[in-house]
Amino acid sequence: CSNCIKVWLERSSQCPTCRVVITPENPCREIIGATTNCESSESHSVKRRLRKTRGELFIHSAYESSVLQNEIETLLKENEDLKSKNLSLEMQLKTAVEPSTVLVPQSETSTVDPSALEESANKLRATNDLHRKVKQDLKRLKEANKTLHSPDFDLIQENMHLKAEVDSRFPQK
Repeated sequence: CSNCIKVWLERSSQCPTCRVVITPENPCREIIGATTNCESSESHSVKRRLRKTRGELFIHSAYESSVLQNEIETLLKENEDLKSKNLSLEMQLKTAVEPSTVLVPQSETSTVDPSALEESANKLRATNDLHRKVKQDLKRLKEANKTLHSPDFDLIQENMHLKAEVDSRFPQK
């Protein structure tokens, strides 16, 4: 009602809906259909339609608020999932980068056995192949990390923007 708006403006000097500061250049306008203590020139049916419209707007804004809240929760969950995936990829990257220590038992004899030499050569080839594969995996993981980092950063910024928008639309009391 108009009296409530007057009390609000005396205490706050800003619009209760959009939070725009009320100044002499930007005055508060009379609310059409608001109830007052005095009789109004509008008919009963016009007042009823205006009340119905205000109610519909209120319901719509409440629905919009719940939809935005659900979207924020979904984005937060997605953000957490991306962070955990990024962390697991970083851990895989660290394990791939760290060289493993290979213990080679010393033979008690000083002579070299040809079969042992051939076995060592095969192990060396297998280790070199494994090293090549690990380097390829490392390169692939680095590229995946780069591709995940950019959307993660964008999602964080979008989350912050949406939170700020929700806070500006529905300020806490």
